[in-house]
Amino acid sequence: MDERLLTAFLTVAETRNVSLAARRLNITQPALSRQLQKLQRHLKVELLQSHRSGVGLTAAGEEFLPVAQTVINEIHKAEAFARMLATGTFTEITFAAPGTTLIDIVIPFVATLDSSRLHSHVIETPLGASLQQAVNTADLVIMPSEPPREFGSIALVELPVWAYVAPDHPWADREHIPLEELVEERVVVATTDFMSRRVLDGAVDVAGLTVPQIVETNSGRVAQALVAAGNGVAVVTEDAYFGLRPAKISTGSGILSVWLHAGWRADHYALEHVQALAEQLAEFAQTRYPALTPGPFDPTG
Repeated sequence: MDERLLTAFLTVAETRNVSLAARRLNITQPALSRQLQKLQRHLKVELLQSHRSGVGLTAAGEEFLPVAQTVINEIHKAEAFARMLATGTFTEITFAAPGTTLIDIVIPFVATLDSSRLHSHVIETPLGASLQQAVNTADLVIMPSEPPREFGSIALVELPVWAYVAPDHPWADREHIPLEELVEERVVVATTDFMSRRVLDGAVDVAGLTVPQIVETNSGRVAQALVAAGNGVAVVTEDAYFGLRPAKISTGSGILSVWLHAGWRADHYALEHVQALAEQLAEFAQTRYPALTPGPFDPTG
């Protein structure tokens, strides 16, 4: 497998346009076309087909795509491992996480690292993405769910699912809002692509409640903006914006919350370094977001 030819195929598969792929690869379009032809001759199978709107994958191309990506990922890991052997140090790390976690935790953590010793990359991964797929492209994957046992993992931090209200809202000075009281308000939430929404939906179902007034947005930040501009309560896990006031949501079993976990391949080439960095991330996250304190609380705030 020729890395250059596989990269050409993957770039065309991503862009669905040979001209755009050539610009990304910084080569001419004829040169890229020759690489694609060479790969297909070598494999003895057609991977691509032309359309009026660009280039698409054949059925064989769709089947070959994840194989090509796996080969490229393994090549990059081998190169990184060789660099580590040559220098005796772990010099690069890639983090993957959903968007809110990237913004609120991962990127602030990366800012604390010594970039002269460890070069960090961050990539966004959808909440429902396969962990197996995510760890093939990232060293540390931060997700709001516990990884299966075949992966290395560590619990990072427990985050409250906040109920945010405007400063002039009657709840502005309360610390806790019972779920039964919350659902009587106009609730502004993100889609089910966000864990805060899934946790809220689950708690409402368990309690046998309904949310008569619900507004769905495409992000927690937008949910907060709508609440700041009007009325209602934003239910999200992210940091507060627009001067909103936070309150924890209480249920019959405690405070509504989400646990973040870091996961990695159990056979990672720099296993000790990745584990140590995960522990460092956990310490950072717990300092940034102090753990929820268990015990009794006043449900009236």
